[in-house]
Amino acid sequence: MKFPSKKDWWMYFVFLGIFLAILSPVVMDRDYSSLWAAIPIICFLLWIWLTTYYVIEDKTLLVRSAFIRKTISIDEIKSIDRSFNPLSSPALSLDRLNIHYGLQRTILISPLDRDAFIEELMKRNPSIRTSLKR
Repeated sequence: MKFPSKKDWWMYFVFLGIFLAILSPVVMDRDYSSLWAAIPIICFLLWIWLTTYYVIEDKTLLVRSAFIRKTISIDEIKSIDRSFNPLSSPALSLDRLNIHYGLQRTILISPLDRDAFIEELMKRNPSIRTSLKR
């Protein structure tokens, strides 16, 4: 089951602002040489925007965002807590889940449908602790 990342409203403005700032020399000054720098940056940002999602299959959780591809065994997940931690992570929202797994490992993610995501994980591993209502 695939869960896209939640995208905060302000992230749209951040991405749009970056696009406009990068493309403004091209449009305003007709400086087409700056496209050499602009196109890779825009492609990278689009890659992040379009490929940040989470997949639950059998007993694994796949976390995907651009070049990040993390596979976590659902059996290793110990707990899920809510977080607003702004640390860099494969999430496009600050409304995040902090997943504790393995030996003191964590990952911050932001599934769009948080409740369905947690419910799906709990079906596969009922021993996951969480204070979030399902």
